[in-house]
Amino acid sequence: MTNTFDFSYFPTLETQRLILRRISPKDVADVFAIRADYQATKLNIGAPYTTVEQAGSLIHRMQDNFMEGSELRWGVTLRGSDRVIGMIGFNYWVRADRRAAVGFDLNREHWGQGIMSEALIAVVRFGFESMGLNRIEADCSMMNVASQRVLEKAGFKIEGRQREHYYLDGIYYDVLLWGMLRSDLR
Repeated sequence: MTNTFDFSYFPTLETQRLILRRISPKDVADVFAIRADYQATKLNIGAPYTTVEQAGSLIHRMQDNFMEGSELRWGVTLRGSDRVIGMIGFNYWVRADRRAAVGFDLNREHWGQGIMSEALIAVVRFGFESMGLNRIEADCSMMNVASQRVLEKAGFKIEGRQREHYYLDGIYYDVLLWGMLRSDLR
């Protein structure tokens, strides 16, 4: 199987409720709102942002990494609104092994609505169908029960555990390793 996606364009993905689109500098306030919320970041990506410039730097890195063909991350928007309420995508892609790692985060005001599950299913489908992936992997804190549910709903399976993988607020946390194979598709 060959990869059909070649980074020559940025793909927009659509679901029943969502449009996943390219994040641009105009989204800096939305990205900052997500990444500055300690409750939204503490079990996912570490320390919250303290300046809008950090969000701008993240957007710039995402754009550069896309241009280099190493990363593909979307802004999650609700249909009818252009506001970025979350981010999801492939943080790396190992073409020789046909595998990539997925990560996501969501503005806390939209938690518990099935939004990230819907977005993840679309991203997984794109990975298997358009990128020619055989495997998609993810990791998440053992304490992040909501992200575990999102991964389960999309068809991921727990494959391992990294004990005391990261340190936050005086506590070491374990990380669960998740995977999904093309053959796991329901």
